[in-house]
Amino acid sequence: MKAERAPTPPTGRLALRDFEVAGDVPTAHAWLTDPHARFWGMGSNTPSETHDYFARIAASRTHEAWLGTHDDRPTFLVECYAPAADVIGRFYDVAAGDLGMHILIAPPTTRRRGFTWAVFSFVVDTIFACTAAERIVVEPDIDNTGIHRLNARAGFVVERAIDTGEKTALLSYLTRARHAQWPPSGDPS
Repeated sequence: MKAERAPTPPTGRLALRDFEVAGDVPTAHAWLTDPHARFWGMGSNTPSETHDYFARIAASRTHEAWLGTHDDRPTFLVECYAPAADVIGRFYDVAAGDLGMHILIAPPTTRRRGFTWAVFSFVVDTIFACTAAERIVVEPDIDNTGIHRLNARAGFVVERAIDTGEKTALLSYLTRARHAQWPPSGDPS
């Protein structure tokens, strides 16, 4: 995966590339073990466990990881996966064209108004532009209100709450068609 969005004030240039296990694990490990990433459930991972996690993704045919940059600095992480090959596939009827997504933005060093939304919308736009996905499927923790706001702003529709055994999550979808027409009459935020 390679994608880039030209600089947009005040956001700057955003880009996505394939996650490189050899070089990117230390960065991802720092982010995933930071308290702000508590909903990923990897806060107590050792560097070796984080390495193994991303090595499994790199070897997988159904999962992939991307590293996102802001003005060439690593800033966010994206995972996409085939829902049928993941635990989420047990909780709904997986359709052809479904693609699961997880996103993590690094702990901010400085606050930029609108930055999180710029990254989130860039990722969703990129998925629909660069993959054959017809529907993005997400299952964030029910207590992760920050991501629920972003999902709603992007047009995701909540299906229902589910108990995955690891968490209670809100199973939500965004279809390609809905994304293309969203927002229907101005930004819903």
